Amino acid sequence: MRASIILCLVLIGVPAHARAQSAVIVQLSPEGDALAQQLGVSPAELAADVKTRVDDAYQTANISEFLEAFTDATSFSARGIGVDYASAPRGLIAGVAASLAAAGDERIRSEERPTAGVAANLAVMIGMNLREWGHPRWTVFANGFYRNAATEQLDGNVTSMGAHVQYHLIPPSADAGVKTMMRWIGLSMTSGIELTRWDLSSGGSTLSTDFTVGGGANTAPITLDATGRLDLTSTAVTVPLEATTGIRIALLATLYVGVGVDFTVGRSTIDSSLDGTLRSSDNRDLGTVAITAAGTNNGSPGTARVLAGAQVNLWKLKLFAQINASQAPAASIGFGLKFVQ
Repeated sequence: MRASIILCLVLIGVPAHARAQSAVIVQLSPEGDALAQQLGVSPAELAADVKTRVDDAYQTANISEFLEAFTDATSFSARGIGVDYASAPRGLIAGVAASLAAAGDERIRSEERPTAGVAANLAVMIGMNLREWGHPRWTVFANGFYRNAATEQLDGNVTSMGAHVQYHLIPPSADAGVKTMMRWIGLSMTSGIELTRWDLSSGGSTLSTDFTVGGGANTAPITLDATGRLDLTSTAVTVPLEATTGIRIALLATLYVGVGVDFTVGRSTIDSSLDGTLRSSDNRDLGTVAITAAGTNNGSPGTARVLAGAQVNLWKLKLFAQINASQAPAASIGFGLKFVQ
């Protein structure tokens, strides 16, 4: 006896900006029916268990929340990698930085899933303090990068670019005497505009997901190999407003902290149609799974944020690491090097 469960085009999410629908069909083979008997459950119960695992792995019952988290992660991957907060340059500054951002709860972020609210980014940055033009408190920055990118099972590309302006509201304290050992770097205000876009796809490759069905002492590992199409895109435009300060210690290290507010317009979209085969650990054909999902959702429009970082000063070469944390919830860690005149 075959058993099947069909979840037909269930609307997820009430807000007008969020549109999502999904369908999951699980159909057991005779070998799948035999596994159900072995586990002490009915074929319908086993099919329901498999559907629950698929919903969890592909976020098909949680599309709107996942897309919101992915938009937040896309936006947050640009935080802090196109600006300098610690060096107080007097001329040209150039560098390269990388970041990894995550948004949403652990269930959404898990790298074990074909989709995850995690995004990485790279930036090549160049800046110039306007001292030569009679405005030493002003520094302007520009950054950008395009590269191939991937999550655990999806491939694609990421485009990022940004422009920022920084104003030293209170200039750094002078280098003299004791102040050379412990120097306040002043208070800076920074704002600008950042664009990040992700385009990811399964590209027709097989997406493999492992999970366990059953309960108690009666469990069995199952692998789902799904082929077809899964496209995920995310675009975020953010205007950050930040206030930062810090101290430089013995010319060798700089510690800095700050607060900010991020205003974001962004959206993520998913479109997938997958057909999969269920296999047991001994490679028996347990049945099939058909997955379709389509949806779009915005990210968080405005969030408060804190940041902190440390920089090692090797004359004109600077090495830094920085963390950002937002109420979204979202968090990122960035690191890189800079050459400062």
